[in-house]
Amino acid sequence: MNFSDLCQFHDKQWMATDAADESRYTLFGGSRGPGKSYWLRWWLVRFLLKAAIAGFRNMRVMLACEDYPSLRERQISKIEMEFPAWLGSYHISSSEYRLRDQYGGGVIALRNLDDPSKYQSAEYGAIAIDELTKNPERTFHILRGSLRWPGFDGVRMVAASNPEANWVRDYWIEHRLPEELQGTEPDFAFVPALPDDNPHLPSSYWQMLDTLPGALRQAWRYGDWYAAVEGLVLDNFTAENITDQEPDRNRPYEISVDDGYIDPRATLFIQRQANGDILVFDELYQTKTLEERTIEDIREKCAAGWPPVGEPTTDDAWPLPELAAVSHEAVALRERLRRANIPARNWMASAVKGEPSTRVAAITLTRSLVCDGQGYRALKIHRRCKHLLDEIMAGWKYPEGKRSLNERPADGNDHACDALTSWIWLRVRKL
Repeated sequence: MNFSDLCQFHDKQWMATDAADESRYTLFGGSRGPGKSYWLRWWLVRFLLKAAIAGFRNMRVMLACEDYPSLRERQISKIEMEFPAWLGSYHISSSEYRLRDQYGGGVIALRNLDDPSKYQSAEYGAIAIDELTKNPERTFHILRGSLRWPGFDGVRMVAASNPEANWVRDYWIEHRLPEELQGTEPDFAFVPALPDDNPHLPSSYWQMLDTLPGALRQAWRYGDWYAAVEGLVLDNFTAENITDQEPDRNRPYEISVDDGYIDPRATLFIQRQANGDILVFDELYQTKTLEERTIEDIREKCAAGWPPVGEPTTDDAWPLPELAAVSHEAVALRERLRRANIPARNWMASAVKGEPSTRVAAITLTRSLVCDGQGYRALKIHRRCKHLLDEIMAGWKYPEGKRSLNERPADGNDHACDALTSWIWLRVRKL
């Protein structure tokens, strides 16, 4: 049987197939309309056929969506129409599609992910997840624990998704992996595709895409992973503001602290570069942490140096930061920092009188460093600053329905961002 005759993959779907043959975790799509769901189900058929040829008959794989209604609409209903009767059959009672014995007897288990812990003891040779961004990061980790098959060394996870500013973008677009996955970046493959790549779209679908509003159109039509969140405060922040650049140990650096205890205490490490650019190169993000513990953690980071090393040595140690920008309300913290030989200043010492508020003015100044009128991006943030990046790209928003230069952002997911804007107001405003 020739698989190319069985399904109708277009060029980008074949590119995703090639990537999945080589990589453990493959994400396909990043827009509406390139045939993501179609690719997932037919890729699993191909995977089972190849496994059977290699001697692994009756293998089980999973095809999953975030809930059952989505699973029914996106996958089950399509399998019932598309998969020919001679290939296999769908079994309603077990929600499984089974290939006939002459094609290896493999099983596609169709599952919803409302409670992924149900599958912790299961074993699958491959797992395919439709609209991965609709699932929490924990789901990915639970499912990859079930990615195993006795004697088989080629297990795979494939996924498809529209753009969202969440952990999926971190993993596949920016390669910002959690500590336990660092070093496995080559295992994560992303194959972007646009509706233009799909020759089978009807004109009505194109009309829908072309009439979408603003950020939604940028995300769904053009696959823009940085336009999927409405109301972001720094809506001009893009991947061009993210860097792997390390600080220059021959130049001074400073810190900025947004104080908290129940709310996080966010500490940023910042260096002004020789060309005037601003580099945020590390962070501390701590809850229920005493001030003296934070100061000790700052000392430990300085002792380890950048990039961080396994054990602090004299050669790697950096001096303490030359200055700390701290809230006017954090009097005790400023005093503790001074006693630790870190000069601390109240970032609001030069407050704005009247409207806009000092915080709003600091945000406006920060936005100009993210990208100015000439398209220059002076603010660069190291990708290890995960909490700051998460706030900027997903959490730091204006109140729903509000957006103006004189509007204060909604309280909540703003602690690292407040530290950033505080330092910029204190140290960049007069330049």
